[in-house]
Amino acid sequence: MKQLSYSAPERETILQCDDETKTWSITTLQPTVITKLKKANIEAYKVTQDGMHWYKNIDFNRISFRNESNRQPMTDEQRKAAAERLRRAREKK
Repeated sequence: MKQLSYSAPERETILQCDDETKTWSITTLQPTVITKLKKANIEAYKVTQDGMHWYKNIDFNRISFRNESNRQPMTDEQRKAAAERLRRAREKK
């Protein structure tokens, strides 16, 4: 199957959620999304000649969106203290 080359703005992912059946339908040209779905054992039911992957009837709970982390970066002192706690915990084992 010959894949056409698309520019970045042309590669898109469309997610559709059906509240009645609690399932997702996904259409994507983005290689990163295709790989993530494949690693999650979600297989496309159709792949078109241009490389568009179509997924359907994906259980609602299989797709999630993570919140952005709001943790503050550690200071050097905090990093050293954490490393010391980890070292002591490993010694106890």
